[in-house]
Amino acid sequence: MRIAPIWVRVLLRMHPRDFREARGDEITEFVVNELELSSSRWLRVRLAGDLIASGLRLWVRPVRRPGWLLGRDKGEGMMKSAWHDVRLAARGLARTRGFTAVVVLTLALGAGLNTALFSVVNAVLLRPLSYPDAHELVYVQASQSAHELDDVLLSGGDLRELRSSVTAFEAVEGVAFIRQNLSGGGLPRQAEVGWVSPGFLEMLGAKPVVGRVHSPDDPPGTVVLGHATWADAFGSDPGVVGRSIQLDGRPHVIVGVMPADFELHLPARGGATPRVDLWKNPDSFWQNGDIWNAQGPEFGLLQVLGRLRTGATVADAQAQVNAVVSDLRAKDSRYEEAGFQATLHSLRDRVVDDVRATLMLLLGAVAVVLLIACANVANLMMVRAQARRRELAVRMALGSPRGRVGRFLILESFVLAVVGAAAGLGIAWAFIQVVPRLAPAEMPRLDGVGLDGSVLAYTMVAAVLTTLLVGLAPAWSALRTDPASELGNARASGRGGARFRNVLVVAQVALSLVLLVGAGLLTSSLAHLQNVEPGFEAADLFTFGVSIPGSQYEWPAEADRFYRAGIIWPMPLGGSWSGDHEIVEGDPKPLGVVPYRLASEAYFPTAGIPLMEGRLFRDGDERFVVVVSAMVAERAWPGRSPLGRMLRANPWGGGMENFAVIGVVGDIRDVDLRSPSEGALYFDTRGWSWVDWEVHVVARSERPGLTLLPEIREAVAGLDAEVPVAHPQAMEELLAAQTASARFVLALLGVFALVAGTLAVVGLYGVVSYTVGLRRREIGIRMALGSAQTTIEGMVVRRGLLLASVGVVVGVVGAILSADVLEAMLFEVQATDPLTIAVVAAGLGVAAALASWLPARRAGRTDPVEALKAE
Repeated sequence: MRIAPIWVRVLLRMHPRDFREARGDEITEFVVNELELSSSRWLRVRLAGDLIASGLRLWVRPVRRPGWLLGRDKGEGMMKSAWHDVRLAARGLARTRGFTAVVVLTLALGAGLNTALFSVVNAVLLRPLSYPDAHELVYVQASQSAHELDDVLLSGGDLRELRSSVTAFEAVEGVAFIRQNLSGGGLPRQAEVGWVSPGFLEMLGAKPVVGRVHSPDDPPGTVVLGHATWADAFGSDPGVVGRSIQLDGRPHVIVGVMPADFELHLPARGGATPRVDLWKNPDSFWQNGDIWNAQGPEFGLLQVLGRLRTGATVADAQAQVNAVVSDLRAKDSRYEEAGFQATLHSLRDRVVDDVRATLMLLLGAVAVVLLIACANVANLMMVRAQARRRELAVRMALGSPRGRVGRFLILESFVLAVVGAAAGLGIAWAFIQVVPRLAPAEMPRLDGVGLDGSVLAYTMVAAVLTTLLVGLAPAWSALRTDPASELGNARASGRGGARFRNVLVVAQVALSLVLLVGAGLLTSSLAHLQNVEPGFEAADLFTFGVSIPGSQYEWPAEADRFYRAGIIWPMPLGGSWSGDHEIVEGDPKPLGVVPYRLASEAYFPTAGIPLMEGRLFRDGDERFVVVVSAMVAERAWPGRSPLGRMLRANPWGGGMENFAVIGVVGDIRDVDLRSPSEGALYFDTRGWSWVDWEVHVVARSERPGLTLLPEIREAVAGLDAEVPVAHPQAMEELLAAQTASARFVLALLGVFALVAGTLAVVGLYGVVSYTVGLRRREIGIRMALGSAQTTIEGMVVRRGLLLASVGVVVGVVGAILSADVLEAMLFEVQATDPLTIAVVAAGLGVAAALASWLPARRAGRTDPVEALKAE
């Protein structure tokens, strides 16, 4: 038996029997610890040299079990060996609490934000609609190219043509939304009524909790209650079926109640899809006629869905729909003149189409945050691996294969990634509570956001990818370690991997700059959007809706007597109603499609819309008078006064009528703040006041609008106790809703960009600080030879700024190349705005200078005597 040198046995402090019975990993860890604790550099080098020179034969022959020393664990399975490595990694990380805490926090931020946003993407974009065989449902999207309208509603006649001619559809049904006054279930209230064709709910697979849905044999006017209406107005009474309620003063019979989890999924049109209070099998009554039998592109009120037959494809149905459209255009010139077309889309795709680009942009941004977090952690792991090179060299010198050492480092990364992902779930949960509150009203399906199985699976996949991104670099560095040179050179450790760490820092700075530029552009865009003048004075302006039933009020005389306030239809920024008009000057000349509104004379001064020429409506006027906006006046009569001139218009259907222009008012934003005004025509409410249709009343007061509600309700009840006050809202809230989507994207992207920028700066600080530690001896020599403190500090800062500058240059190029991604979301701001890019680059440069100055300040205070004594 070969006897090891006595100092080796003393160092190991183990009895030969214990040494033989110990496991290879335990001896390796013991030797490593003794090496780290030994104060004698000479003893460490002597021991390492002896172990290497003896060919690792220390008590190997008499034991005759080389596997335990070589770390192969031949008697154990791979899983047991891996589990042992995991435990060793966990114990090692527990001893370095500061390092572990920083890494876990960094990974938790990256994984948590990714998990939170994926939960939103999963709920909104990926999850199937909550209908049986939802993939068979298609949305019929009509367009009118002549009027530049890409999503118009269909008429009842169009629905009838599709139903009779498209055999690829198993069913095709339509729905229109009209607010009606509901009574017969407690206090009168205004209800959002879904007027549906008889098979609509059955086509969606709705299963009522009480009663049944509509059938084709039902008489007109039967209703199915929404679950919330059933609970609020009828106390969830199961005997509600067969009872009668009043809608706009007309009786309707209840035939069923919808389940609580039923949700209508339709494309948003100027806001969120309305929450339907009840579903009505429509009767033929409506002020403007029978919408279910009207024919023509100008009579559309229906959104139309179809369900494909088994075996039919969207392409098959589209071909048949094209044939129907061609036939309509051939038979009715109005369809040809409007450029009418109809295109089929998957219902789910069409529902989420308006928010898909926004969510994918945010998902890409948060993925960049995870990449930056991984780069930061990989840098820390590389630094740690460099500091442990002697430990790893001893492990390999004692017989651990390089692959085993690499596996150990990857498993260590896996432990960190799993702990970071677990901590990230807490961040994700908190983030998920906030996102629905920030989201705009048109963001669909947010009620499904949560930490479900799909989200947890995504988190696990992210943890595995993070393990690879974080662990491969230090593992590869370890595999390249030469034990002999590492143990034989006291200053060898820590010199390798500098180039790779620098590349990681440059990548972090570049990626964070791209996100920060995006956040800066959105900030500037939002500022421009909030500064848009809507054309009216929103401050202290309050609005509410009122609808009077045609069954109780003769149209138009009694309706005129009811509405004697500042009323408007439709609301500013609430969309527009357009029609074709003509200028009457000898031969009529087309004016084109112009939005029009119904208004009283009090509306204009109340809303703060200026009168620019002429006068407003007044008592004694004939109903065939019109007030035009400045843009319409300039388009129709450029350079001339429009007063007294004639327009031919068809505002409510029927034949064209002549209207005399009596005044010119300022332009307002018709649809939203982003869209320029198209001008407008205003018709007097007198003679045109609608029944069975909601109009909006505007009031101005220095008191908060909600404090006025009791008095407003009392005033309306004094006119008619059965007419409810609906949708009270301050106009400033309506303006805020116009910027909700921009604020949502900016809030999330801003958070991601700030996290990314912070991680990048911290990563730069870590690399510069570590480099200062490696160059401590050099710095001590420089200072001993007379270098000033400012010189040393400048040297370190220049190093950090060089890395940051390269990252900024790469990031600027990346920001310019990715400009198209943000283009559609910006308002009056170029995606390559040089001012924004310059400000962000300068700000990131200042942060990088500060991150470099902190370790530079420490380097400048190095004591040369202490630095050299340590060598």
